[in-house]
Amino acid sequence: MSKEITSGSVSRRSFLLKSTMGAAALTSGFISPLFIKASTVKSSVSRLLPGAGDNDTIHTAKRNIPKIRMREAEISLLDRNGQPLINREVKIEQLKHQFLFGDDNWSIARMFRNGQINHDKAKYWRKRFSDLFNAQLTTVYWTERPGNDATKTEDFQGDLQMDDFNDSVDWANANGLTAKGHPICWTVPKAIPEWIKQYPMETFMKFLEVRVRDLCARYKGKVQLWDAVNEMLWETAPRNLTIRKWPYTETMENMVEYISLVLKWAREEDPDAMYCINDYGLGRSDKEKLIDQNGDVVTAARQRKRFIELAKRLGDAGYPPSLLGDQTRPAWLFPSDQVAIYDELSEAGIPLSVTEFWADNNELRAIPGEKFMEYEEWSKMKGKSAGKEFSEDEFEQIRDEFIVNFLTCAFGHPSIHSFFFGGFFDNAKIFTRENSSHTLKPIYNKLHDLTHKEWNTSLTLKTDSNGMVSFRGYCGDYSIRIKNDMENAPGLGIKFRIDKDYDPNKRVFKTIL
Repeated sequence: MSKEITSGSVSRRSFLLKSTMGAAALTSGFISPLFIKASTVKSSVSRLLPGAGDNDTIHTAKRNIPKIRMREAEISLLDRNGQPLINREVKIEQLKHQFLFGDDNWSIARMFRNGQINHDKAKYWRKRFSDLFNAQLTTVYWTERPGNDATKTEDFQGDLQMDDFNDSVDWANANGLTAKGHPICWTVPKAIPEWIKQYPMETFMKFLEVRVRDLCARYKGKVQLWDAVNEMLWETAPRNLTIRKWPYTETMENMVEYISLVLKWAREEDPDAMYCINDYGLGRSDKEKLIDQNGDVVTAARQRKRFIELAKRLGDAGYPPSLLGDQTRPAWLFPSDQVAIYDELSEAGIPLSVTEFWADNNELRAIPGEKFMEYEEWSKMKGKSAGKEFSEDEFEQIRDEFIVNFLTCAFGHPSIHSFFFGGFFDNAKIFTRENSSHTLKPIYNKLHDLTHKEWNTSLTLKTDSNGMVSFRGYCGDYSIRIKNDMENAPGLGIKFRIDKDYDPNKRVFKTIL
């Protein structure tokens, strides 16, 4: 984050940190929803204590996952003469989820710019990344403040630098990952190149149009998902950049005006890509008092209502976004609150994406209180009275359990299209030197087991008298591998797809066996 103009005593930088810790400081201590059995339930999603429904929320999400993420499939197998392959052993292997699990490319893009992309560290980073995720958020900032070692595509006028973005996109495509571009348009001052600010607004909008069209045309078919507009609920429209004061509540008319143009230009160049509008501060505690430029109080509830209204207004104008992105920053929400937010945002009638999610241990460490945590199920922690008394391993266990449950609640909600971490990979492994020496933290394997084993389909079946196999599988890309009767002959694999939104039944494959 860059140095921000403040409103009152709270800046954008401090908000993202303090709005989580400030809420907890008002209670007698932070009580994890992961081990609690019962507590007082309040109706507001900004309540500070976990309710009795939190464990029920997690269990409900687990029960919902098969209903939401799996479909019935029937496949008929015929030989080259059109006759059914009877009593033939086949193996069903899921190759990729339709649901996107991803993280950002910040570190690998930096390695590319520093000439380290062919070093062992980069090779191992990418191997571990692709073994876990099926999508990558690829950064393509117009600029991202000089103090940040981030992708900057045109920090200097006329000097278009796309090499590290090209590298990340090409690598993602070559390795079966969905590339997500982030962001096309972001009107925070640090993301607008200084050189462009000398021009009148009409010229600025022409430069923006060129950027939008160039990105979407250049990467058509390669980048299938974009954060089209980022953090508009807290920032000005382009016409008001010179009077920006955070937090800034832009008028709905001004937001619809410029976002419609961005979506129009983008879809004219690549109508098949998905375009997300993305924002933060939708689930924080309303106890952190923020005042906008109009003197009005800004709350999470207010921002959610504005987000829903914005999505509907864009749809009425003929430019609906493909997704609403919830950055989930700050992240420490109780499960029932998390799901309540998804339910509310679903009123927009547009699929949701979790974006830039991370739960930081430092937030836990900083929470004060006489009574930090009490667990019935985790007896070894009983009697500890403050966060500073917990070991690093204990903090890791608390955080890991929270992340697993958070992902479970998202995967178990029908409106969630995708889930992107923001910095997971940098926190899930430790490189001890500048080479390939590294250690994976437990959270890496926990998520790998969840997404590649528990939420994955792998079956061995036999065809019936009609050459058919029937099964229920997670939506995504598959291979059906047919055992060859010829001794020592390799089997035959045929790829197919189970799509969440289409009937996958009655597929017929003609083989060459």
